[in-house]
Amino acid sequence: MPKIAGRFFSKAEIDKYRGEFKKKHQPLAHEPKNPDENRQAEYFSREILQQLLDTGCDGLRIYYGVAPETNGEIDPAGTAMMRRLFLVPVKIDEKGNGRDFQFKAIKSASGEKDGTPGDGGAGGGYPCPGFCNP
Repeated sequence: MPKIAGRFFSKAEIDKYRGEFKKKHQPLAHEPKNPDENRQAEYFSREILQQLLDTGCDGLRIYYGVAPETNGEIDPAGTAMMRRLFLVPVKIDEKGNGRDFQFKAIKSASGEKDGTPGDGGAGGGYPCPGFCNP
């Protein structure tokens, strides 16, 4: 198993790197032209994170993606293509390689099935701007 992946950063470091991201990344076609209004983050609830961790994985990989959405919700019929994050459980193999981990369908907070067997992970967090610090 490789050493622990990731580390903690100070608020000042995170603010600096977030600022660098804003400067470097131009808005997508459907995103607001004001960089301060572009997608900056997504919030995922503890329940989603815990269900992913409870799959027996060794950690999570966070993929960047672009998905159609309507009113901030991922929607295959949506017309606005927006930056989104997708969280995928990862299992470390005997050689120390991280592999996306297939797991059985999980249940949503309402207790209903949320997907199909072999689900890839989670997405559809609350986007920021929208669900952000005031």
